[in-house]
Amino acid sequence: MTGSRLANVAEHRGQARFGGVAGVLAMIFWGAAAVLEIAGSNIGHSLISRPERLFSNEAWHWPVVLLVGATLAAEVVAARALIKAAGRSRLAGLAGLAFGLALLFRMATAAMLPSQPGGYSVERVAALTSNLVVILTPPAILLMAIVVRRRSPWLALFSAGVAISMVWAALWAMTWAARSGASQPQLLALEPVCGLAAGWSAAVGAWLLGRPERLWSGARTVELSSPGRKSAVALAVLLVVGVVGASSSFVNTYRSEIFAQLTGRTKVETMFSDLVDRTYRVYRPANELTRPGLVIVLHGSFGGGLQIENTTGFDAQADRLGWIAVYPDGVADGWDAFGSGPTWGSHPGADDISFMSQLIMHFESTDNVDPNRVYITGHSRGGMMAYRLGCAFSGVVAAIAPVSGNMATASGSADVPCPLTSPVSVLAIHGTADGTIPMAGGKVDIIYSPMADVIAKWRSLDGCGATSQVSVNGWETTTVWSCAGGSTVSTEIQAGGCHCWTADDSRVIADFFVAHPRVAAGGPDAARRASRLDWP
Repeated sequence: MTGSRLANVAEHRGQARFGGVAGVLAMIFWGAAAVLEIAGSNIGHSLISRPERLFSNEAWHWPVVLLVGATLAAEVVAARALIKAAGRSRLAGLAGLAFGLALLFRMATAAMLPSQPGGYSVERVAALTSNLVVILTPPAILLMAIVVRRRSPWLALFSAGVAISMVWAALWAMTWAARSGASQPQLLALEPVCGLAAGWSAAVGAWLLGRPERLWSGARTVELSSPGRKSAVALAVLLVVGVVGASSSFVNTYRSEIFAQLTGRTKVETMFSDLVDRTYRVYRPANELTRPGLVIVLHGSFGGGLQIENTTGFDAQADRLGWIAVYPDGVADGWDAFGSGPTWGSHPGADDISFMSQLIMHFESTDNVDPNRVYITGHSRGGMMAYRLGCAFSGVVAAIAPVSGNMATASGSADVPCPLTSPVSVLAIHGTADGTIPMAGGKVDIIYSPMADVIAKWRSLDGCGATSQVSVNGWETTTVWSCAGGSTVSTEIQAGGCHCWTADDSRVIADFFVAHPRVAAGGPDAARRASRLDWP
C-alpha cells in the first residue's frame, strides 16, 4: 500500500476500535441503568400493570438519566463507525437519521420521567416520546442490516433478527401491560427494545474490534452472498407473523371493548384529583335513560379499567338497563381500601376517596345521573374498596356489591370506622374455595377478617333484623336480611367457587341494584316513587 493508504487504514483502524469499545460499553451502561430502575421501582408492586414505576424513583432519577445518556452516546458512536465502515449512502444516512431520532426521543423520555408523584402516571409528551422510541428503533436497526449486508452478511442477519425481536418483544410487553391495566403500556416495551438496542450495539462493537484492517481495506469479512429479495421477503413474513401472533389473542379477548371504544360507546377520560391525573373508562349505552343509574366497577390488585370491563362484561348490563358503567383505574398496586399501609394500598398524592367523590359529582352533572341510583361493585381489592366507599358515601351510594372482597383493619378486625348517615344495601358474593381472600379470614398477603364478621358488621350498621331468608339455586346459597328503611344485607355463597367473577355475577348484581334505590329521607316508598322507571 502507499503511505497515504496506510495512514488512512491506521486512521480508520482507530475509529473502528473507538466505535467498538463504545458499542461494548453501551451494553454495560444500559445494564447499570436497568439495575437502578428496577431497584427503585418497588418490585413488590406490579411492573406489568404500572410500568411507570420503572421511572418513578426520584432519588435515582438523574443518575439513571446520566446512565441512559452515556448508553445513547456510546450507541451513537458505534452506529456511526458501523455506517462509515459500510460506506456512505443515502440509505446509510436514512438509517443513521432514524437511529439518531430514536435515541434522541429515548433521552427525552428519560429526562421527563418521573412526571407525577409515585410514578402513578406520565405526562402526555413523555408518553409520546416513549411511543416514538418503540416505533422508530426496530426499523432503524433493520435499515442498518441492509446497509451492512455487503460488508458482513452475518452481522446483517443478526441485525435483522434483533429488529424483528424488538417488534415481537414490544408487542408482547404492550399486550400484557394493557391486559393488566397499564395506562401507558408502551413504557413496559421501552426496556426490552432499549435492551436489545444496547445488545445490538455490543455486537457491532465486537465486530468492529474484530478485523479492522480487512474492514477498512474494503474486503468482506466472510465470503457469503448478501441477502437478496427472498431474504427480505422472509424477514417481512417473520415480522408480520410476529405482529399477528403478539396481538391476535389480545384483540380476540378484548374485541367487544375495542369495538365499543372505536364506535364511541366507551371513552377513556381523565380527571385531575389530589396530585395526579386519574383515568377511567366510561360506557354509555345507545339507549341511555334520561336519568340513568350509575354503576362504578372497581378492578382488583394490579388490574385496570379495561381488564375489569372485559372480566365483568358489565357493558351488557348497562345496555339492558340504560345505565352508565364506569371503570376507573387505580394507581400502582390498586385501591386504598381498609387495612392499607405503606407497602399495600396506600398511595400518597392519589386520594381514592376524593377521586371517587369527584367522579360521582362529575356524572351527576354531565349525564343527569339519578342521585338515588349510584352503585359501586368491584372484585378482590376492588370489592374491598367497595366496602370502604359504602361507608364513606352512605348518603350518596344506594348499594354496594363486593365480589371476593373483604373489610378489615390492619390487624384483621371487621370493626372498621364506618359511620353511616343512611342505610346502604349490600350484596356480598364469595366462593368457598377462594384461597386469595379466604371466607374464614386469616393472613395471606394481609390479615383478612372472616366474612361472617364482615356481614355481621353491616347487619349492625344497617339495623337489620335477626331473621333471614335463605334460598338455594344449584351451587349458590343466598341469604337475605331485611334492614332499616327497606335496605337489605345479602350474601351469595358459591360452593367451590374460586377467587373470580363468574359469568352470572354481573346480571345478579345489576338486578340487585335495580331493586335497591337509595333510601331517601321520606322513607323507602318515597325513594322508589321518586325514581320509578320501567326496567327491562
